[in-house]
Amino acid sequence: MSKADAMAAKVLPLMPEPTPSEPLVEVRDLRIQLRSRDGARLLNVVNGVSFPLHRGRTLGIVGESGCGKSTTALALMGLLPGSARVAGGQVQFAGENLLAKSEKEMRELRGAKISMIFQDPMVALDPLFTIGDQLAEPLERHLKLSGAALRERQVSLLQAVSIPSPETRLGQYPHQMSGGMLQRVVGAIAIACNPALLIADEPTTALDPTAQAQFLDLLARLRDTYQLALIVVTHDFGVTARLCDDVLVMYAGSVVERGPVREIFDHPRHPYTQALLAAIPQAQEDRQGRLRTIEGQPPDLARLPQGCAFAPRCPNVRPKCHELPPPLREMGDGHVASCWRAGEV
Repeated sequence: MSKADAMAAKVLPLMPEPTPSEPLVEVRDLRIQLRSRDGARLLNVVNGVSFPLHRGRTLGIVGESGCGKSTTALALMGLLPGSARVAGGQVQFAGENLLAKSEKEMRELRGAKISMIFQDPMVALDPLFTIGDQLAEPLERHLKLSGAALRERQVSLLQAVSIPSPETRLGQYPHQMSGGMLQRVVGAIAIACNPALLIADEPTTALDPTAQAQFLDLLARLRDTYQLALIVVTHDFGVTARLCDDVLVMYAGSVVERGPVREIFDHPRHPYTQALLAAIPQAQEDRQGRLRTIEGQPPDLARLPQGCAFAPRCPNVRPKCHELPPPLREMGDGHVASCWRAGEV
């Protein structure tokens, strides 16, 4: 253990650790409402999301834009916008309900025990401060590091995310580094205080394919090295296949399917999950070489259809689908799906 790590271990506030059989994170029936632009209505943007997550495992939250996946992640961080509010549910983290904590208490947890990697590193990093300055902020705030111990920790963090010449990089500004390198810097800041939970929101969107693959490998290595609980928010099933142990598929604010990644890929039970998998480029092209698409558009959350929200776009819709919303049904082996015909697939 380095001098910086030894000092961090002394000053980092400890939270109760769950037993190996208990999840580090357990979200229970999370409901979030967002006020409409005219301020007249509250829209249900997240509706009854539940999932467990253990240390050393990765959960992928998948769905189209506007389905509620990023809002779910922001709720875990306590970073919902002012127009949103938690309408119900619990977010248990190491045995404590995060939704019951004050903003002051959440500020002490963010960066120390829970961290987030945002999708655009150019937005996440301040162009007016050096990489070293931005790495120093969480270390000084949460770990009270300074002097040689701070410098040692900064260098070791850049080495941990495979940035060459870390001593030189500490004095550089964001505009002097590539997008892939900046995303690694954001990752270094996120793990600076050895968090137990790391959330990555569309972490490869701004990267080219080579940098994407490298960053996903980096996330996997960080998860395994530090036994992080990792949540990856993405619209890309390719990212999910490469990195995740479990998958949660969202549509119109609700969970439509959840289960182990191999089970979801091999035996998808919800038509929306099937459609997303069929739309993966180069994997499911028809004989004319055209990509498959999902017909129609996601519903307006202010005017959700009666019954199943996916019914207007579903190729296997039945009259019952327009009448009642389907409950989540157990399919076995931790696999659940919200579809009246899930047992027929």
